[in-house]
Amino acid sequence: MDSDLKAWFSEHKGVLILALAASIMIFYFLFPFMDGLILGTVFAYVGRPIRDKFRKRWRLGALVASICIVVPIFLILGLGMLEIANQVITLAQNQEAVRMALGSFLARLTLEIPPGAQEMIAGSLQNIVEVLAPIAASMPVFAIGRTVSLGMINFIISIPVCYFLLLDGEGFVDSVMALMPPGEVEVYRKYIARIDRILSGIYIGTIYTSILGSFIAAVIFYAFGFPRPFALASFVFVAGMVPILTAWMVIVPLALYRYIVLGFNEALIFFLVASALIYLPSELLIRPYLVATKSSLHPLLVMLSFFGGALVAGIGGFFLAPAIMGAVVGIYQVRREEMAQEGAGEEQGLG
Repeated sequence: MDSDLKAWFSEHKGVLILALAASIMIFYFLFPFMDGLILGTVFAYVGRPIRDKFRKRWRLGALVASICIVVPIFLILGLGMLEIANQVITLAQNQEAVRMALGSFLARLTLEIPPGAQEMIAGSLQNIVEVLAPIAASMPVFAIGRTVSLGMINFIISIPVCYFLLLDGEGFVDSVMALMPPGEVEVYRKYIARIDRILSGIYIGTIYTSILGSFIAAVIFYAFGFPRPFALASFVFVAGMVPILTAWMVIVPLALYRYIVLGFNEALIFFLVASALIYLPSELLIRPYLVATKSSLHPLLVMLSFFGGALVAGIGGFFLAPAIMGAVVGIYQVRREEMAQEGAGEEQGLG
């Protein structure tokens, strides 16, 4: 087998070198749009169960799946960003009113907190302001505008990427497999199938729970009278994409806010209702079922992958790092199964 593989590589050496050079050039030119390509791939994974419902009309299924995934995400994040932008503009135009409201809030806060804790909180806030002020002052406006514009372009690019991957993603995999040595195709397919199942579990469980939780959160926040409910719901969407953090990263601070403003009973009612309707359905029912049955990947590994990827490479890294982790785990799982089968075969031979 090794000699056949070496002969195959030797025979196709020139083609492989050209393919590698072309791949490097394509990667170089498409690098600014890498976030869009990665997002489109993630959306395609999430939309694949919807597309599979249209077995006789594949093109219509790909279109419907793309719309069903992209539109809810665009609504919750787009409306959230719009509310955040409006809030920032309002704060900038009414700085004096904001200072007075903040002073009134802090005065009420001092009545609820012991003196020792007040000094600690005041010192912490002062340190945070001293750290953040130079950073905010040094941010170039042009670079921020370019980043936002490029992010919007990448999101737009992710839509056709999602559609065409849903339409002919399997054909693309078959084209790649055609470049592999003939005797190794089935082996590679086994690895690809396992990796595909793991990534499907990660992304489907993540996106579905985040979409469900964020829309329920928008209704709950509006019903309880919170300002900017879609902005808060967009935070729930982002927090829900990372296992273990989930919606409680938003629910708990809002409950504390209601405790300070309205009292213990109002805070407790909000916390119980939000936990029951936002956290429980998505985190205790949907995510464990989808992730555990498909990915077989430990939640801690997924969480570390999301965090590490986001810190290193932003949005693209946020989704790419779990994919790399899933690929490594999938290769390990398949190889372990092969070794177990080889060991069982040797025992039967000896017997």
